[in-house]
Amino acid sequence: MEVFHALGVAEDNIFLLEISVLLLAAFIGGKLTAKLNMPEVLGQILMGIIIGPTVLGLIDGETEFISSMAEVGVLLLMFLAGLETNLKELKASGKGASFVALGGMLLPLLLGTLIPFMFFKNYLPNGTNDQQFMYALYIGTILTATSVSIAVSVLRDMGQIASKQGISILGGAIIDDVLGIILLAVVTGIIDPSGSDSVGKLIFRMIIFFVVAIVAGTIISKVINRYASHYAWSDKFIPIAIIICFLFAFSSEVFKVAAITGAYIAGVIFSTTPFRHKIERRIQYIGFSLFTPIFFVSIGLKANITSEVFGYIGYAMIIVLIAIIGKIVGCGLGARATGFTTKQSLQIGVGMIARAEVALIVATEGITRGIITDQTFTSIVLLVVISTIVTPPLLKMLFSKEKPVCEIGNQHNISG
Repeated sequence: MEVFHALGVAEDNIFLLEISVLLLAAFIGGKLTAKLNMPEVLGQILMGIIIGPTVLGLIDGETEFISSMAEVGVLLLMFLAGLETNLKELKASGKGASFVALGGMLLPLLLGTLIPFMFFKNYLPNGTNDQQFMYALYIGTILTATSVSIAVSVLRDMGQIASKQGISILGGAIIDDVLGIILLAVVTGIIDPSGSDSVGKLIFRMIIFFVVAIVAGTIISKVINRYASHYAWSDKFIPIAIIICFLFAFSSEVFKVAAITGAYIAGVIFSTTPFRHKIERRIQYIGFSLFTPIFFVSIGLKANITSEVFGYIGYAMIIVLIAIIGKIVGCGLGARATGFTTKQSLQIGVGMIARAEVALIVATEGITRGIITDQTFTSIVLLVVISTIVTPPLLKMLFSKEKPVCEIGNQHNISG
């Protein structure tokens, strides 16, 4: 965008051009991949890589404005996923989701710790043997992170978000998120005791959040259903739904739970109301016209993979492989242990492989504190890019013969 600065374009107005470029890139990328019978999100991510620093360098994906727009996009995406969730099915999936989350954490943690420690110590920060083991453990912790926003988008397009597999992926991701934050607090606390909250305090805050969210959600649902008979109220619940979505997202961050979890819970609350379908359609117009495409393009923008990566490509690809295989096998085994078929277990495992904002945030924290090296950080960025690119086509292939799950609500709908 330097050329526009040279022409005297005001800094305050550059964001207008950035929005246009991002949306155009998302539109072109989505249409091209749709022509190839692939999910549009894949094309949007690839276009982000092309216009970002890796190829053309047209847009800086690290600006506060783009990051904020992308954050709104992912929150609306998770809110929609909550709207499309059957609460009864979510409750019933508790055991399966727990096994999926545990399997998807333990195997990547084990592989991500032992393999770098045993075979790639030269890519760990200098230190004693015990210190290097903890540095490797931090890498393993990064690899436990799951970002289901990609899977959610693909499953929604195929009508599978409310299938048993889709519910298990969403439930497993929520549990994975909570356990991952606790694990990160433990590991970071051991390596750098001065830099994190106590584990006990962290767990207490999480418990408080979920208790408050359940109580508040129950009250909100009952109040809305009380006024459901008044048709005039139906349009008024659209802005109310958006407000509650953002309030829950903000509150979850305050209590050290990821904002996307709060947005998802808010969506689940409104899924129990008769206005679910109307809210869903209106939020789709807002989200998929502006914010969500920017989110997916921004993932590609964050990838700044230089030629230096070829100097340690073997190490980088090992990190990528153990992260992907660890999720597929770990989550798959967890699903298989709770009664899913082999194919369904594979679908769930693939749905959990994508990494995005969580892995990048933890990796950034690690490199800032000197816990991981530049080589490891770049490997994590490469993992984010590859995992987000391979997830859509793999899910598309695995669900190609599945019938869409059409009726996903909990109650009736009173307005079109």
